[in-house]
Amino acid sequence: MDAAPAPFGPRPVFPTADGAAAHELPGVPGVTAIDGLLHCSEHRRQVCAECGADHSAHNFVARQLGANGMALPPPNPQLAQAVQRLKTEGNDMFRAQCHFEAAQKYTEALNVAAQRPLWDPSQTVVEESAVLLSNRAACLLALGHAAEAYWDTEVVTRLKRGWGKGHFRMGRALMDLNRCRQAAAEFQIGHSLDPASGEIRAALDEARQYV
Repeated sequence: MDAAPAPFGPRPVFPTADGAAAHELPGVPGVTAIDGLLHCSEHRRQVCAECGADHSAHNFVARQLGANGMALPPPNPQLAQAVQRLKTEGNDMFRAQCHFEAAQKYTEALNVAAQRPLWDPSQTVVEESAVLLSNRAACLLALGHAAEAYWDTEVVTRLKRGWGKGHFRMGRALMDLNRCRQAAAEFQIGHSLDPASGEIRAALDEARQYV
């Protein structure tokens, strides 16, 4: 079984006030609050490998809220840069016809993007994930894995319903699966959303020949 991806960036551990009282949390076994921060009860650690406890994300938000007048922390620019770097590497590999390697880069970028904390803007998460999944679907289509590409585009069209390219990629996957009528419907949606795209118009005309 593959190990889970390592967390992006260091796990912060914050100092607590001298002599701060420890409070056991009712109904939450194994967790102790000290100076407003969560710790494992046994070792009094914010991140404890022995207990399998990691309260760093919660404690980070707690400290940020206190420091910023209860405002949420801004998105991590280093994480965004890492996603963009992997995406660019994937794009370069795709243009070089290295489709398997490009798919791997897009998957790496998705793994990094998935580590965005819950307080990051949802639109940022949607945009990153939709584009990366669409790009990976293009790689999978080039590799002949139409079913896998279809499932990537299924997520894309749910995340970003008004994006013509997502429906175009789904249509391509459906064509490769010999589901031409459904493909034509997806191309039609894509054409409606992006009528200026000659690529989508040509794909729609092609699919209609088989309906």
